[in-house]
Amino acid sequence: GLNARAVRGGLRSDGPGASPGIKQLPAMFGRWASQPAIGAIMKTIIVGGVAGGASCAARLRRLDEHAQILMVERGPYVSFANCGLPYHVGDVIEQESALLVADANTFRNQFAIEVRTGCECVEVSPGSKTVKLRDVASGEVTTEAYDKLVLAPGAASIRPPLPGIDLPGIFELRTVPDARTIREWVRKGTPFLAGMHRYSGFQTVRPKTRAVVVGGGFIGVETAENLIHRRFDVTLVEMGPQILAPLDPEMARIAEGHLQRHGLQLVLNDGVAGFEPGENGALKVLTKSGAVYPAD
Repeated sequence: GLNARAVRGGLRSDGPGASPGIKQLPAMFGRWASQPAIGAIMKTIIVGGVAGGASCAARLRRLDEHAQILMVERGPYVSFANCGLPYHVGDVIEQESALLVADANTFRNQFAIEVRTGCECVEVSPGSKTVKLRDVASGEVTTEAYDKLVLAPGAASIRPPLPGIDLPGIFELRTVPDARTIREWVRKGTPFLAGMHRYSGFQTVRPKTRAVVVGGGFIGVETAENLIHRRFDVTLVEMGPQILAPLDPEMARIAEGHLQRHGLQLVLNDGVAGFEPGENGALKVLTKSGAVYPAD
């Protein structure tokens, strides 16, 4: 995401402080900044914020201090530390506010960039160089003209059409509201766990909460790590032969061993086939091999 140093001091395009993807942008933006006639002010509309759009907006401002820049973001946050989301779930990052790198006021005051959150682009007309923007809350649609248009809308998390995919207790982790929803579920617990405080006598040990993480990519591994940090019994199910696919198998084995030594139950070469309700509000995660893994 757009880190704090980038926001406070402006983004760098080279060296150890370079932002992801920015090295490819200077030449393109250099051409853009030189295109308008002398005295003309170029207007750029950027659709989407966070890592791509917000970094693009800050870099463009450094290249052209006179450009008119409008950035629209459908969600409530224009720039947040998305790499920190699993650690917020794990309570390593305790406050949600610590994830928020910059808001609309930051971009307006430090970069003279107009930001509209809760605003989505619903139509692009290249011929007339206009876009239609809809306010998510009110539904009002306005039209804005542009000289240059940057599309950085991101993507939605994959929710495969598996049986039971919409059951309560199944979450995705991509945005701050996603992390907030998971934390609220963890605090509430299942009906069984929520009632443990009513037991007395020798019934004093609260059983561990069980969680299943589907997918062994970077976010999946970090989420599993943080749920273990919260004393969950965690099972990670990965369809491929290793976690962290970009790594060489030998390197992945080291990471897998480290996770298992810290209590992770790792399942490789097995994909999820569906989900079923369990007892007391729990879930059953069914895999293609026929195995069943319980989750709270």
